[in-house]
Amino acid sequence: MGILNLASRAIVLNSKLATVIVAGLILSSSGPAANALTYTTSGAPTQLSLGDTIGSLYDQLQIQGATGTIDSNTTSIALNTLTFIAGVNATVPATYNNQFSFSETVTIDTGSGGPSGSAVLTVPFNLTISYSDTLTVVGGTKISIPVGSNIWNIVVNALTIGPNPGGPITESLTAQVSDPPTATPLPAAFLLFGSGLGAMELLRRRRKAQASAASAA
Repeated sequence: MGILNLASRAIVLNSKLATVIVAGLILSSSGPAANALTYTTSGAPTQLSLGDTIGSLYDQLQIQGATGTIDSNTTSIALNTLTFIAGVNATVPATYNNQFSFSETVTIDTGSGGPSGSAVLTVPFNLTISYSDTLTVVGGTKISIPVGSNIWNIVVNALTIGPNPGGPITESLTAQVSDPPTATPLPAAFLLFGSGLGAMELLRRRRKAQASAASAA
């Protein structure tokens, strides 16, 4: 009788310990990668004579690329440094919507010879010409960049530069970034281990029932 109870307790302890081990293995297999990735944006050539109707070189937009690191905790990145240079370029006010844009290449690299991915990002912007000019980057443009088994999503944030009465104004264009988690399949050994736990629990209950029946007798 005492031997039977001792065996039951041993099975219970082993079952609990195994459960803890499996839980730890599951957490470790689904956790985020610790290594950071490097991203770069190429920038684009300077745009001249934006909104010009009198043969000048104004307005101008300079697009400088950027570089940085991202990981699973990153939510925002700097895409470009934009310099908007306003000058005399028209005799009457005007608004230009859905007419201007710039394109650049965005690259994400794991480094050390690992996988990388890139995509072309086209950023639209609007321009208002008056006594002070205003350039507005249209937010919401999205690209997806596959890197290995992950897909990084980049969404451009809106940005307004101006009103600019003349000369340069520099601002940072940013974007939201996310890496949707991918399910990590558990190795077959984990599934077999889980089945073994179920069998151990079934055996424990059966022996407990037998012990109760013997005690009642």
